[in-house]
Amino acid sequence: MNPAERARLGVGPVLHSTPFAAVVVAAIEGENDDVVVQDEGAYLRVQAPRVCRLSRSALAAAAGHEVHLPGDLEVIMSSFTGLIQLSEFGAVWWLATEPVPDPPAPNAERP
Repeated sequence: MNPAERARLGVGPVLHSTPFAAVVVAAIEGENDDVVVQDEGAYLRVQAPRVCRLSRSALAAAAGHEVHLPGDLEVIMSSFTGLIQLSEFGAVWWLATEPVPDPPAPNAERP
């Protein structure tokens, strides 16, 4: 995706640059294709084309410990691009011109 397409089609979170943000980025990269991360120093802009998914199970696996959603993500997410749906199972961001994507599915390992 070139910069013009990314500006028009990219969706995802803007995260305060913290160690946990690096974990979030790793989980997003593992679940989505063509993820672009712009390191702006104090924050990371994470974008995937049209739809960006983050499951709680992928985030917990990347973190190496249990994470709480909603809650843990919002502490470091200062903004986002697109529309967002958050649940205890994850987050999904999408373009307003796209159909609403399926939400993250419940994980069988849920505590």
